Order: sequence, then structure tokens, then C-alpha cells
Amino acid sequence: MSIGEASVGSPKIRVMDGGMIDVTPYAKSVGIKLPVVITENLWNEMVKTDENSRMYGQKEEKRLDSLLSTLSMELLKGRAKDLSFTFLICKDPKTTSCRLLKACYKEKDDGKRFIRVSTYNEVN
Repeated sequence: MSIGEASVGSPKIRVMDGGMIDVTPYAKSVGIKLPVVITENLWNEMVKTDENSRMYGQKEEKRLDSLLSTLSMELLKGRAKDLSFTFLICKDPKTTSCRLLKACYKEKDDGKRFIRVSTYNEVN
């Protein structure tokens, strides 16, 4: 099942203050119940496609779907409050990129929980 168009300019993607991107509608489509935000850095490194990767069939919606599906599987393992996992993308037929990512449960000012996903070296 396709999650639909996924680009920063699409109606479902909301860019928030502080360099965060709300991908909750897409997260719900893969079974994640809590709101999910990813960092702009993660979006640019692992979701955003360039002309070369698009030439080989890569699409932002497929990368986002893969990222959120991987996150969903990690969340099902029921580990600690903060977790790390690896994520791979193909840049072109000869190049792949592997990154260690982290997901943390956070609370908004109103006490509602959400999940923040970032590259491993980003500060929480």
C-alpha cells in the first residue's frame, strides 16, 4: 500500500518550528499510533531524493514508508524508552547509504507523548 505523496511541500507534511517535520499521517498508515516527528537533517539525509536517485526509481514516499515501517518493527520489540536502529537506502544501483538512527519518546507541554526520530549523532 502506498502512503501517498511525501514531500515537504505536500499537504500531509507539516514543517514545525525547530527543524522538525511532522510525519504523523504517514506513521499512522504503517500502524504507529503516537504522533511521529523526524528532524530536518534526517529528512535531508535519508528521505529526500536527488535527481540521480530519482533516475533509478527512488521516491521520497517509498523512502519515508520504509523508514516508518522499520521504526514500527523496532517499536514492536518493546525495548527501552530510547532506541536505535539502522536504516539503509539505495542512492543508485551501485551505492547504498546506511545510517544509525534513534527514536525517543518525548512529551509535549500538554503531557501528550510523541516519537522523535533523528540521526544518531543529533542532540535530543
